[in-house]
Amino acid sequence: MNDELSLFGEEPALKAPVAPVIAPIADWQIDLLRKALDARGLTTMSERQSAIEAAAGRRVESLRTLTHDEGLHVLSRLAQAPASGRVGKSAWDDRDEDTWIDRL
Repeated sequence: MNDELSLFGEEPALKAPVAPVIAPIADWQIDLLRKALDARGLTTMSERQSAIEAAAGRRVESLRTLTHDEGLHVLSRLAQAPASGRVGKSAWDDRDEDTWIDRL
């Protein structure tokens, strides 16, 4: 088959393998990451950085240093982890005083 012509014309020249493009993290991903951290009650920078690094599996200096794919992975991991604090609680559980029903 090497001596035959291709069905669609000349054979394309052999190309060097193309390196994958690493896309930077998008602004919408950063917004979602911040909302996910807020939902978990993580307010200090050290808590937030620890959660991001645990989900990313590497040291992260800033959210902007994550790639697009890493951002998706971290969002997925944060979504799987239960939010701290109010897990399994309702407003009924958080009431301070007895209600009229409790007094009956």
